[in-house]
Amino acid sequence: MKKLIYSLALSVVSTFSFGQAAWVLPETPDVTQPVRIYVDLDKTTNTSCKDLAGPFYIWTWSPKEMPAGSGKENGTGDKAWKNSNEALKMTKDSDKGPKVWYFEMTPTEFYEVTASDVYSKGISFLVKPKDGGGYGDPDLKTEDLKISITPPKLTRGYIYQVPATILPQEIVTIYYDNAIDTNVAMKNLASGDAYLWIKCTGLDTVSGTEVVYQPSPFFLVGTNPKLEMEKDNLTGKFFLPLIPKDFFGFGANFVPTNIECTVKRKDTPDRTSDQPKLKFYKCN
Repeated sequence: MKKLIYSLALSVVSTFSFGQAAWVLPETPDVTQPVRIYVDLDKTTNTSCKDLAGPFYIWTWSPKEMPAGSGKENGTGDKAWKNSNEALKMTKDSDKGPKVWYFEMTPTEFYEVTASDVYSKGISFLVKPKDGGGYGDPDLKTEDLKISITPPKLTRGYIYQVPATILPQEIVTIYYDNAIDTNVAMKNLASGDAYLWIKCTGLDTVSGTEVVYQPSPFFLVGTNPKLEMEKDNLTGKFFLPLIPKDFFGFGANFVPTNIECTVKRKDTPDRTSDQPKLKFYKCN
């Protein structure tokens, strides 16, 4: 697993500032949960929609354009631009402004993509009335809009994960910063000294019982090579990248809820002061 690419830093831009035409709430969302995509038509530069009363519809193509027949396609019929999908109808929010509209979705479910796709590509769309004109008539629409999506903020202790959102089939890297660990016995670890004790707890959806996946008991982690953490010589931190589903070998009916872990020094019982629980936000 140490050969996996573990550089998961995302270049992100703040999604909301005063005067911006489009934004997302929450501002740093978990995209496996519902979010609202907002547009203030008064702040769009294409004026063709500003004097219309609505209703308005979102027309979106990134991180993925949904195909005809999916139920989430932008428009229906042989002239889709003239017949926006009722499922993509927006809601007016007069509390935020006289021409503010929003569309609520769970991005990973709506676009049927991974959380990483949403964070890396952002959400691109425009807003239009049900009949967008065209076919010889003037188009009725906003300009193309794009919202960059910032991942949830991560509170970092001695042990933390990147990215903040853990998904069963995507790479997550567990980091250990022994320089800030209060346990002095864990200072000055060399390469090969740090091993990750880790277990995953979840639910068997058939039996309804709790299930635990644990590669090795605490005192045997130093004998399991797949639990050895690699040392980053530049930062001094230790890390272990993994794809939870593959790493633990989840059963077909298993729904994970959290990962619990700590770091043990290979040939001693010494361990880190923290034993955090890292939550799965959603399974896919």
